[in-house]
Amino acid sequence: MRAGRTAVTLAIAVLLTLGLVAAPAQAAVRDVPDARGDALSALDISSLRVRNAEHRVTVALRIPRLERRRLGGFTVFVGRKVAGRPEYAASKVRRGSGWDTTWQRLGDERRSCKGLRMQVKPRRVVVSIPQRCLDANRSAVRVQVAVFTRAYLRGDVPDEVLLDPSPGPTLPIDGVPKVRGTKMTRWVAYR
Repeated sequence: MRAGRTAVTLAIAVLLTLGLVAAPAQAAVRDVPDARGDALSALDISSLRVRNAEHRVTVALRIPRLERRRLGGFTVFVGRKVAGRPEYAASKVRRGSGWDTTWQRLGDERRSCKGLRMQVKPRRVVVSIPQRCLDANRSAVRVQVAVFTRAYLRGDVPDEVLLDPSPGPTLPIDGVPKVRGTKMTRWVAYR
């Protein structure tokens, strides 16, 4: 009996070595660096990571000097590489003493998204979206993100900042790939 188990173990090891047994699929990942010093340090994004896995799309923002008390909220826009290029938005915004989380397909009403997770952690913000909320996605995705201060959310910033946000150490909003416009990251394949 022991010789039989040893033979099976040896056969599996040989097959794995030769690559004949499929390993679990790894998620496709894209890392996007962001310039430092282009926004208020309390929300200045240094990098973005997008994972497009079998069950979830995860977007992680690295913010080295994140100050939770100054954070007014964040939004993640997700585009799918399918006919019509549908886009979605996940937002978490401070409202009074709590947070309001929303999910919607752009151009549509707000939707329910069971399993949507939006977390503020030390030095990072993580948004995890179930593929089922992206209409059972099995395609490449791209994203655009924005984080902003409480003052920006209340409108307590000069009009010129709202109309023409110029990068700098006092800008109360940061985004990847850009603060202004609709540019998104490069596509991240589905795996």
